[in-house]
Amino acid sequence: MMHPATPQIGGDWGDRLVRAVFLALAAAILLSGCSSDKPASTESQAASEETLKKNCADPKWKEQNLGLWYSVCRQPLRW
Repeated sequence: MMHPATPQIGGDWGDRLVRAVFLALAAAILLSGCSSDKPASTESQAASEETLKKNCADPKWKEQNLGLWYSVCRQPLRW
């Protein structure tokens, strides 16, 4: 039987290390979720809209990307 004052080998120090690493990871995950909710820049949106219009008007691009053209470029039917 071990005496209560007998030090444990690696027990307490190892537990503290594991807790510290776990808390550091939890804090990093929580802080990574706190990002600013800025919308995308209007310059990149304008550039992507111009590229989309150019691609939709190009018959060669339409032929090569027909599925994408139908989902993005095709105008809906009007009755």
